[in-house]
Amino acid sequence: MKKRQTLMRAVGRSRRAWDNYVKAVTQAEGIPDSYRTVLMFLLRHPGSGQRDIAEFANITTSAVNQAVKSMIEEKHLIKETDTADKRNSKLYLTDKGTAVASKVFDKLDAADDAITARIGAEKEAELMALLDELTEYIRRDLTQC
Repeated sequence: MKKRQTLMRAVGRSRRAWDNYVKAVTQAEGIPDSYRTVLMFLLRHPGSGQRDIAEFANITTSAVNQAVKSMIEEKHLIKETDTADKRNSKLYLTDKGTAVASKVFDKLDAADDAITARIGAEKEAELMALLDELTEYIRRDLTQC
């Protein structure tokens, strides 16, 4: 039986293709896939904690903790005790971590530019508006069918 083509399946195919591309870019830089989310999140949100990363990535804090331990050993990041709450730690990229995260980010930014050039800025804006509308509908109004 052939599956019917739907919008959400098309969105899923695009998302998987992009995820595979991002994974290939990070691996080409010698970065394990388990580091990718931590690196990219801390590049944008320095001083965040493991719980922040886990919530953003929708993964467990223990998965983040495993990556963080390895990344500290490999000098990609440092962990500092939060002075306001000694039970928490803040994570920061080292120069090494910042360099590799910036390089990956720049490559992904160039890929975004290539996609925009391919489909055009007007179509991109329309698609982004449609996807934002769809996301809002799924989050707020969609009930289990």
